[in-house]
Amino acid sequence: MLSHSSYAVIFPHPVTAKKAIVHLSPPWTTIFQGEKVTLTCDGFNSSIPRTWWYKNEQRQKTRSTKSIVIQQPGMYRCQNQDSTLSDPVHLVVSSDPLILQTPYSVFEGDTLTLKCRGRYAERIRNITYYKDGKILSYFLKTSVFVIPQVGLSHSAQYHCTATTDLLQIFQQEISSRKVALQIQELFPPPELKVTSYQPIEGTPIALSCDTQLPPQKSDTELHFTFFRDGRTITSDWMRSRVLQIPAIWREDSGSYSCEARAVAQDIRKQSKGVKINVKRIPISGILMKIQPSGGQVTEGEKVVLICSAAQGTGNITFSWNREGIHSSLGEKTGRSLEEKFVLSDVNKNDAGKYYCTADNSISSISSQMTDVIVISRNLPPQFNSREKIRPLALGLIVIQFIMVGLCASALLFFFGPWSKLGG
Repeated sequence: MLSHSSYAVIFPHPVTAKKAIVHLSPPWTTIFQGEKVTLTCDGFNSSIPRTWWYKNEQRQKTRSTKSIVIQQPGMYRCQNQDSTLSDPVHLVVSSDPLILQTPYSVFEGDTLTLKCRGRYAERIRNITYYKDGKILSYFLKTSVFVIPQVGLSHSAQYHCTATTDLLQIFQQEISSRKVALQIQELFPPPELKVTSYQPIEGTPIALSCDTQLPPQKSDTELHFTFFRDGRTITSDWMRSRVLQIPAIWREDSGSYSCEARAVAQDIRKQSKGVKINVKRIPISGILMKIQPSGGQVTEGEKVVLICSAAQGTGNITFSWNREGIHSSLGEKTGRSLEEKFVLSDVNKNDAGKYYCTADNSISSISSQMTDVIVISRNLPPQFNSREKIRPLALGLIVIQFIMVGLCASALLFFFGPWSKLGG
């Protein structure tokens, strides 16, 4: 069973300077002639608020403040001491009778606001918004068009049309220029990284679900979850992008992936699958010990057979056997390298040679045989070992032969003369 925790922090991102961000107020990149826009440069942790502004890739010598007010068209960028150069802002100053105003930057999950404006707002009506030439919405009077939550599919060419009163006598239809609006990705699909693609069974492993938020959305809250073979292995969404597995097992092998979710926008993206193949170590160094030491026990007492392996991973099945008996005396399965089997209330029939076997599905190995000697309760201890019983039995046999010989001699001595007299 795979267990996990998310407390470990690994896979640190490299520390690099962040990109400066330009904010617009009002937020439109297209304005009419005579209107103004305030650009503000947002750096990061700047102790000295010194900012460099660039127009059309030329550094502006007179611009060294955080915010500037502009009226001229061009491409604007900024930078400060703690950041790299910002993305460009293309400001369009128009003399057209009708313009479509769009925000500087729009990310998936944002609310998109489009504003169709006439130079003389009080004279336009019948406003229609278009996406790639198809009508989106119609308004009788001046209004804005709002899309609550945009996705990447909202990237398109937008424009608007309206009718205007010409000299308050005739109506004329006018059209804005087309604006190419690119919805930016809130974050790319994550990449799953692992500390090892072929870990040894029973060792720890860490998985990291890596993705990157843009500087403008650095405060977006992301949660993460992890999958194996398409099934989630986390009980709930995690704030940490790292999943730490204290011990991974062979049955945990499979295709792993992860998913990142922007909480507020409910935008979810999944990584590609990564194959993890957990390696199992064969069993080696099996040994069986007996308690009490030496394997000698008195009738009625217990014998403990301890089976251990020096190496081996996974679920190991230990079984205990007696010489001459095909079926095992007992089995125990677990991830321990040592197990015990108890023979309770032994008798003389339990004496014999014993051994144990360990099996973890890729290897099976047996120990050497060990003797169990059972001592009878009716004899003193000095007569209960095999070493002492054998010479004792031999001595008794010799004595019996001597006694038989003496008896035979005695009979011949007493009865031999009588047999002669009778003759």
